[in-house]
Amino acid sequence: MRKGDPLKAWPEVPVKAYVELSDREKAVLRRRQMMILAWSILGSFTYALIWYWLPSVDSFIGSQFGFGAFDIGLLISSFGGAFIVTNFLWGHLNDVYWPYRVMTVGFIVAGLSTVVFPLAHNLGEMLLLRVLEGVFNGAAWSGLIKTVQLWFPIEKRSRYLGVMIAVYSWAISADELLGPTFAVGHGGWQEWSIIVGALGLVAGVITYIVAKPFGPMVGLPHLDWGDVPPSRDMTFTSVTKTLYRYRWMVLSILAGFVVIGGANIVSGFYFSDVLGGIQHLTLPQIITIATVWGIAQGILILIFGPLSDSTRRRVVFVKIGMGGAFLSMVGVVAATVYTHMPLSLVYLITIATGWPFLIAGPIFSLLADKYGVQMVGAAAAHFEGFGTGGGAFLLPLLLGSLLPVLGPTYPWLVVAVIYLAVFVAWLVQKDYVVSRSLVDVATLNKEKQEKEKEFGLLK
Repeated sequence: MRKGDPLKAWPEVPVKAYVELSDREKAVLRRRQMMILAWSILGSFTYALIWYWLPSVDSFIGSQFGFGAFDIGLLISSFGGAFIVTNFLWGHLNDVYWPYRVMTVGFIVAGLSTVVFPLAHNLGEMLLLRVLEGVFNGAAWSGLIKTVQLWFPIEKRSRYLGVMIAVYSWAISADELLGPTFAVGHGGWQEWSIIVGALGLVAGVITYIVAKPFGPMVGLPHLDWGDVPPSRDMTFTSVTKTLYRYRWMVLSILAGFVVIGGANIVSGFYFSDVLGGIQHLTLPQIITIATVWGIAQGILILIFGPLSDSTRRRVVFVKIGMGGAFLSMVGVVAATVYTHMPLSLVYLITIATGWPFLIAGPIFSLLADKYGVQMVGAAAAHFEGFGTGGGAFLLPLLLGSLLPVLGPTYPWLVVAVIYLAVFVAWLVQKDYVVSRSLVDVATLNKEKQEKEKEFGLLK
């Protein structure tokens, strides 16, 4: 994998702000941006399918192999555990190496692990393959986040990240719709595993061909969007210290814990245990509700991403997302107490559990705002590894452990209390105004100097 600062790799290529680009360069940039957007949609869709294919069919796997709730929770959580342990390393690699090569390795190994998953015949073998999926699928996300923001200006990042992440949420719906459909069909859940894995292999090949991260690789100058990292030192230790020097990293991790941890327990426990076991819905009804759940998430993301860009605000939308997450979990608790709820109310509660996904565009844009596109790979990786990976690991494990002991209600109440604590942590934060890329050179340089002054980089 080629390593190095692109400015040092191509020192003869000029650095240009958007307003300095020629008409030809702007045309080339627009075409490249559309290619990157299309690739990011494929990559995000594949990444999510690999993550969520197993939770969508876990009840079928459990029935076939006689796994209990704890075994299923462990099987789901093993992905998140592997993700936590290794994701921050992938983020650093995506920052200091050419990220398209890192992502290629990740997609191909994760895809291959998913293709061969049906060959596993006991819990130990399944855990091993699930760990491999978690380790190498993690290479993709920080690279996706970084590459999209390398190619788009600050004013448009939340909306285009939102498009990519909306597709992520729709991929969860595809898993919830297609996974059980294949599981009850002739090919069983094994066929779905093979299809998802094959898509991972395809995504790896396309990533290597399409996802070039820097202007000089496609005949353009270095692009200056006005990003400023809080530190000039890009060593692993220095970057890690820099990320946690500011409160935004920890706050973002907590938000990620809620969003993806919640998605895992909804897809892994809520649909089967609450909707099926307590509300007594049929499998076709559950599949339909799960599909609507994912579609609604994507719509929310597509709405709030552009809103974040147009208002030049990030924090307020995370507050809205975390508040909605808490209220949705109160609804889930109610659904475990009151049986035979009206179907319309069940739909409302289920859709509400996807409400926190609206933070998707704003939160990743916030990380670039605060750490610069130079460090956003590492920032996204810590967000994913400790936040979303932590949620994906701990919340299913927590529910899987508590449900057999405390019954169907109190474990969800514990989750609601956790969500409330995260909401309060965000509620007290002040918002800030986002800087801009599509301005004249003097304004761009002035805003960069203000960031450098804030970070103590000016001598």
